[in-house]
Amino acid sequence: MKLGIIGDDFTGSSDIANNLKKSGMQVSMYAGVPNLLPEEAKKEQTDAAVIALKTRTAPIEDAIRESLEALSWLKDCGCEQFIFKYCSTFDSTKEGNIGPVTDAVMEKLNTDFTIACPSFPDAGRTVYLGHMFVNGKPLNESGMENHPLTPMTDHNLVRWLGHQTKNNVGLVDSQTISEGENSVKKKIENLKKNGYKYAIIDTIKNDDFDIICNAVKNLPLLTGGSGIALGLPKIYKDRGLLSASSFQIPENNSNAIILSGSCSVTTINQINIYKENNPSFYISPDEVINDKDLIEKVLSWIKDNETESPLVYSSSDIKSVSEKQKQYGQELLANKIEKFFELLSKRLVKDNFGTFISAGGETSGAVIKGLGIQELKIGKEISYGIPALWSPESSGNKPVFVTLKSGNFGQDDFFTRALKALTNS
Repeated sequence: MKLGIIGDDFTGSSDIANNLKKSGMQVSMYAGVPNLLPEEAKKEQTDAAVIALKTRTAPIEDAIRESLEALSWLKDCGCEQFIFKYCSTFDSTKEGNIGPVTDAVMEKLNTDFTIACPSFPDAGRTVYLGHMFVNGKPLNESGMENHPLTPMTDHNLVRWLGHQTKNNVGLVDSQTISEGENSVKKKIENLKKNGYKYAIIDTIKNDDFDIICNAVKNLPLLTGGSGIALGLPKIYKDRGLLSASSFQIPENNSNAIILSGSCSVTTINQINIYKENNPSFYISPDEVINDKDLIEKVLSWIKDNETESPLVYSSSDIKSVSEKQKQYGQELLANKIEKFFELLSKRLVKDNFGTFISAGGETSGAVIKGLGIQELKIGKEISYGIPALWSPESSGNKPVFVTLKSGNFGQDDFFTRALKALTNS
């Protein structure tokens, strides 16, 4: 195990695991800090380990503590380089959690400089002159300004990260990157000499990652989105550090369920398309808060449709969500919805279900918790940033097949594509 990744949510963690996998690494992903002893983990033919946490919107103190626990486990497993992975749209509040967690990890690693490279051009996320764009629109005009938990109201990432950290934040611009690896190294050295400990990295195309990664390959800590994982495996391969083995996805004939809590426009469109020809069940905020029998009602409905890959969703438009957040309280409603999906997953995996497709970061964390999964292997890519995952272990002691989709990711027919990828059909 050479490379250790600390992810701040589950969909983002599977995203970076996917990029590492398709770029040549054998990857294992863990739901939280594993109970597995480092000595046992070292026996696996794993090049990179991803620890998926649920810290993106957690209290800052909790996010730091859990991230440092993950760092400690990865170090004990022999990892020498680390990535703190967050969303490619830099999802965070003005206070954190990206800056505070990075500060803490840098201090623990005793390193004096790191980069922030959130871009993922394949998914339409680019950074130019320190400003983030989503499919050509400024981040704060892309819809992310309406995110219910981490509204992104400024697309200047140098300024946004500067609010979150006690350290100075600089910029490595696209002109510097276009001039090559040595130019990037020189820029970083100049930033360090002038007291900067961070640099936002411009990235407007995938080729930029090769230049960036070669320039920073000796830094113990990198931070960013999943795009940076496209450049690193080549470096490890050139150093002769990659495993020759390959993980193979097992046979799967289990019943499938689709669970969605994401309120992104992309996911809502995917839901509308899927439910045209497939059974679906909408969970309203009022039901989640007030109906004590909701789980049993949903389970009964699922039982009637268990062989038809039914969809259960709480996803709704931002305006409706905002109204219900005001009525019940944002934190209470979010916790209730997550708990619902956790309990539903726990019940289903003990029954006839072994295939779970989840949409939304918070929902995916709840689903994985409900399934009782600790380790996931990374399979083939279904869509940009979204791999097929599987685990031989679960609370039901049977193989479980999973896809964790970030809200803004995937094609219009993503749910159908995911079902085909997970069920070998």
